[in-house]
Amino acid sequence: MSIQVAIDGPAGSGKSSICKLVAKKLNFTHIDTGAMFRAITLYALRKKIDLDDEASYTFLDDVSLCYKNNKIYLNGEDVSTLIREANVTNNVSQVSKVKAVRTKMLEFERQLASSGNILMDGRDIGSVVLPNADVKIFLTASVKARALRRHAELKEKGKDISLEQVEQEIIKRDELDSTREIAPLKKADDAILVDTTNMTIDEVCEHIIKIVKDKVGSKMSQEVKEITSMDDVEFGKKLRKGQIVKGKVVAVDDNVCYLDLHEFTEGQIYLDHFTLDKTQTSLKYLVSVGDEVEVEITEIKEGDASGEILCSRLRLLRQAKYQEIVKLAEDKKPIEVVVKSATKDGKGYTVSYDGVDMFMPKSQGPRETKVGDKLTGIVIEANPTRNRAVFSSRVYADSIFEENKEAELANIHEGDTLEGEVVRILPFACFVKFNYVQGMLRLPEISHTYIEKIEDVLKVGDKVSVKVLSIKNGKILLSRKALLATPYEQFVLNHKVGDKIKAKVVNKLPYGILLELAENVRGLLHQSEYSWNPNDNYQSCVVVGDEIEVVISKIDNEKQRISLSRKAMLDNPWSRVKAKRGDICDCKITEITEDGLKVTALGVDGFIPNDSILDKNDKGKVSDYYAVGDEVKAVVFDIRPKEWVLRLSIRRYKALEEQKEMQKYLSNENDDSSVTIGDVYKDILNK
Repeated sequence: MSIQVAIDGPAGSGKSSICKLVAKKLNFTHIDTGAMFRAITLYALRKKIDLDDEASYTFLDDVSLCYKNNKIYLNGEDVSTLIREANVTNNVSQVSKVKAVRTKMLEFERQLASSGNILMDGRDIGSVVLPNADVKIFLTASVKARALRRHAELKEKGKDISLEQVEQEIIKRDELDSTREIAPLKKADDAILVDTTNMTIDEVCEHIIKIVKDKVGSKMSQEVKEITSMDDVEFGKKLRKGQIVKGKVVAVDDNVCYLDLHEFTEGQIYLDHFTLDKTQTSLKYLVSVGDEVEVEITEIKEGDASGEILCSRLRLLRQAKYQEIVKLAEDKKPIEVVVKSATKDGKGYTVSYDGVDMFMPKSQGPRETKVGDKLTGIVIEANPTRNRAVFSSRVYADSIFEENKEAELANIHEGDTLEGEVVRILPFACFVKFNYVQGMLRLPEISHTYIEKIEDVLKVGDKVSVKVLSIKNGKILLSRKALLATPYEQFVLNHKVGDKIKAKVVNKLPYGILLELAENVRGLLHQSEYSWNPNDNYQSCVVVGDEIEVVISKIDNEKQRISLSRKAMLDNPWSRVKAKRGDICDCKITEITEDGLKVTALGVDGFIPNDSILDKNDKGKVSDYYAVGDEVKAVVFDIRPKEWVLRLSIRRYKALEEQKEMQKYLSNENDDSSVTIGDVYKDILNK
């Protein structure tokens, strides 16, 4: 007869430490189920499976757990310390809730529980594993107390972690344990609650021993067959199809060799299941008697007449290859593959590397991929459990591109002049690519002149020289116009002082006219340079938009100013006028006004006022005596060349003519009279 003591409780309640002491004092076998679940969790983490995917736990039959000297061994490896690492602690609840894991552990736990007087602790021992246990205890403590205990334990082991973090992990663990669907943390209805918050370890141990003795003291005196330690208790493996085992070669033929598997008969492995190399012709060249070979059990014929156990190394060899693929994926080491075929669903290709097939999605290969192509790339995903790997030439090409891009970017500096190709055009900018790096060329930096659409100047594929304006956070701003002559520079390059040019009036200023000589190039026609005639009013002579011809009179490159002249192109008739006051001129009437006669004389315009045309004896108006086109003679009485003023008098001319006639008459009469001709005509001459 055996005695079963089930002790449950949340993480950090001290179950493991207390149960070890109680079991020792009662001479019971202590079974730490938590350690077994932790060992499974460690194995699952190492295999990098999806912990939530029950289908991923196919490895459970391949796991061997063994206790020796109070240490737990996983497939022969002492993992007593490793299973207490934070990564295992944080994931053991997730693994424990998996049905396949619970089922496997339950089988082993009940097997152990039937072996003698045992004390088993865990989360669901009294409620699930040993529902008929002789004694059930639910050990608990406050979160704060459990955190302090756990923190002290970790600190003693040299782990640097805050008390607050430990407390949060315990709260999270409690929630996971109590809410999981399968075997949640739960106090059995008939379990005795023991709160250890304010108790020492010794006090807790004595209290539990008293409970056990009170419940099953009579049974403990009976002689029982029991195990008193976990040494050499092993969760063994039952030979089955698909199991991986090691066997010693006992005989070898050309086509088959035999392995000692410690079973009812030897295992057999044929040549075509021993190697992937199809060129091999005999096993005698590959293996010898006494060699240890790892194989997979493919078929067991224990019940039939043949009694065969057939084995194979093919899956193991492929898995080994895939382990190499996994390492390649981890190292991101480039490899060369051959495209074998396109997949039936059209989503990608099958590629081969050293006999191992991998999948390459269409998006991860060149646009034009053909069977037989050799591609360089990296393994971006590898699952050795499913013998599945994904290859990408694009990721590798992108990484090489990024390396080259960084190198090129490091050699580009502000102020550099580069030549690139326009690869993309947007409404507000275009992108210029060099070798690997692209820069942005904004619309205002394309030309000195206004551009409505970039496509009017640049097109995709155009080669363009640009200057680097700035580099910030890997972004390059460019300028094309910085390398182009400004409109002013271009204009003065093609024009010089003295050149005649037609220009458009863009503005009239108080001191002159602003003319547009070319796009974005303007010059000033000062009012003094509009005409030789100072009386000309340029404000009324021109309007904005008129086109007039001018001469470049001055170019000031320092101030980028261009001075213009219109009068330099005009004839100055006054430069030839040599007359003076009193001179008699031939005049031609060009216009009759209310104030007098406009005439041309001496090659310039002149004016004869009304009071200098008719004398006192003339009756009527000026137009009664003169008409446009008449030629008359007049005397200059006001001449100012700088002001273009010429005023004449017909009356004075007539008076002079009459004076001449009178002098002739007087000389003929030999008149000695004291009366002079001036006295006779003084009123007229003063007009």
